[in-house]
Amino acid sequence: MGKSAVYILPNGKPLNSKDFNRYFEKKVLYSIRKFSMPRESKIKKSDHINDQVLIYLFEKFGFIKKNSRFIALSDSADDVSSGVVDSWFKDKEQDLSPVSKNKSRPLFLMTDQEISIYASLKGIKGTNKKKTMAREMLDKMEKSHPEVKRAIVQSYLQILEIRKH
Repeated sequence: MGKSAVYILPNGKPLNSKDFNRYFEKKVLYSIRKFSMPRESKIKKSDHINDQVLIYLFEKFGFIKKNSRFIALSDSADDVSSGVVDSWFKDKEQDLSPVSKNKSRPLFLMTDQEISIYASLKGIKGTNKKKTMAREMLDKMEKSHPEVKRAIVQSYLQILEIRKH
């Protein structure tokens, strides 16, 4: 029998730590390719766990460039989904797209749970982002409706695609 599972994919497949690390890194690289994000960006440093993970990944892949005009944000699927819901309540449109003007979101498709597991496996420490009312609501919803945050992110991507045309 192999190592115990640290994460279970939505399809029910369990991943051990080695497989999870590979899954996480491939998914981040997929996001960068899919949304045509620049490979060289600068990252605003903070003690948030998402920022620390993004810095770790960009250093690992050689993507950090201090004088880049492009900034890589550490927004996760949780940030985007709660931002979408929050904008409904405030009736204020936000640009939460994976790539905009001079910003990209390489962790766009990753949940905070996945980011926390990856950080834990890599020994990366940091603080969690402050929860908004929208995020707390989505966290509660996700207990009975798994994947609700991902569904909001996918719907948001579809809306962005429709707006292009």
